[in-house]
Amino acid sequence: MNSRPHLVSVLAAGISCLASPLFAATEATTDPVGFVTHTVAGGGSVASPRLSLISPTLTRPIEWQGVIKTITTTSTTTTITVQGNPWANNQFSGANGSYFVELAPASNPGAISDITATAAGTSPTTDSSITTSDNLTGFGAIGDTIKIRKHVTIADLFGANNSAGLLSSDEAGNADEVLIYDGAQPASYFYYKVSPTGSDPSDGWYDSGFLLGSGLAAQVAISPHQGVVIKRKVGGQVSFTSSGAVKTGNTLLPVVNGLNVLGTVSAKGITLGTSGLFTDNPATGLKSSDEAGTADELTIYTPTGQASYFYYKASPSTNTPGDGWYDSGFLLGDGVAANVAIAPGSSFVLSRKGGPAFNWALPSPTSF
Repeated sequence: MNSRPHLVSVLAAGISCLASPLFAATEATTDPVGFVTHTVAGGGSVASPRLSLISPTLTRPIEWQGVIKTITTTSTTTTITVQGNPWANNQFSGANGSYFVELAPASNPGAISDITATAAGTSPTTDSSITTSDNLTGFGAIGDTIKIRKHVTIADLFGANNSAGLLSSDEAGNADEVLIYDGAQPASYFYYKVSPTGSDPSDGWYDSGFLLGSGLAAQVAISPHQGVVIKRKVGGQVSFTSSGAVKTGNTLLPVVNGLNVLGTVSAKGITLGTSGLFTDNPATGLKSSDEAGTADELTIYTPTGQASYFYYKASPSTNTPGDGWYDSGFLLGDGVAANVAIAPGSSFVLSRKGGPAFNWALPSPTSF
């Protein structure tokens, strides 16, 4: 996986859902499952691509769910043990794909972190452990629930054989590009289709800088916080569906200074007003201002265009207009934007203009 922004330590389209049981190794659990329809806007060209911002929203099923027996941390990692021998050595360490763990205590649910190591107990009476890529101090404790899921991949979202219908080519510059963001840092991928006169490499997903078969990318992970930008280089619009499990409960997603392209795992959709992005504390949420140019800004893309928004907070010397979400070009109370939707399957750009990194507590449905 690519290097990703880390959680900040607490000490420092449409969706159709069906109820369906998901596999768990030690106890039964049920999450809704369904599908999201993604639309990729047309009207672009090689010289001037058209941008669409999407995210998987739906997750992979729960692979294992249980209870923390012990939890210990270093400055950069956490090791969690569980009772017994529910998994094999290295089962979630990367050889079988990329996995993450979610800590789900009732008091502070939603911290997620990539799994970097998995150890099985040496007998049914000894404990097993996982190690994560984040220091999870303050996010979980003995007796809390943990859930393990496999990451969604490029092949999961777009189809191993590009069933999404993006423009393919034997040159990255002539194909639709798929950019996966960590903060301001994107990695670029495309679907390679061998020309009639060529034979090497095979058709498939590759990173855009690949050479002679290197850079295979079908199994590149897309984390829950990551937005995906598609650069469409042809005129026609395409739509495709992705399916998966609905993640219930809150999710903590890291927000860094500067540019963020953020996905959403809220399968019911949210609005700016219900997003939880503004907390009235710039250490835990967006910075407000009485001017769009000095506030953190959020830009939402749709097939018909884009619009930017910020949280207006009146200066002490004025009381007009009222505090709240506004579009960035508002005048004297126009452009009230609390009900602007962040739709399932979409992502958005957040420009953080100062202040510390923070964890966005994204509310997700507890039931359907």
